[in-house]
Amino acid sequence: MAKGVKMRFGDYADPVVTLAEDVVNSYRHSVGVDDLSPALLTSLARARGWSGADASDADVSAVRSLREPLRTVFETHSVFAANALVASSGLVPELVRHDGVPWHLHLTRPGVSLPAWVAGHAAFGLLAVIEQGGVSRLHRCSGPDCFAVFVDLSRNQSRVFCSPAVCGNRVHVKAHRARKGVSPRSRGSA
Repeated sequence: MAKGVKMRFGDYADPVVTLAEDVVNSYRHSVGVDDLSPALLTSLARARGWSGADASDADVSAVRSLREPLRTVFETHSVFAANALVASSGLVPELVRHDGVPWHLHLTRPGVSLPAWVAGHAAFGLLAVIEQGGVSRLHRCSGPDCFAVFVDLSRNQSRVFCSPAVCGNRVHVKAHRARKGVSPRSRGSA
């Protein structure tokens, strides 16, 4: 890859890659909070091209069941799991050109449900990453007690935290305190 070039997975695949991340990460394990709601699911899908009805509680429940299969792709790099999700969605590839974007693949099916659309598109985005960037780009955060997943788009594939500002900072502060012999409880007293 040329120096200074950010890895791209195509105008179509980029948003659906983050869809997979957002679906999996909508449950925050460290605090036991499920952020997925009809409003959030509708927003996530519309931002990625969904033009159907707003999400219902039943749609949210069905999309929640996609978290573990999507997490499996991130954690085990299973192409088979991603292929199975696309197949289960019933969506079929269609080569299209629109809005000044060169020929690219869309997944389509008349009357597709929102959960099937999410399953197919999220898995398709991960397959694009695997095909163009390799499985080594799919990660689970290395932060203690963090279960977030992410696609590493860094040029040298060195990203290890879902958020350098949150998880990365926590790890670095803990290491600094260990080197200095400072416990979290003693830092306020002097």
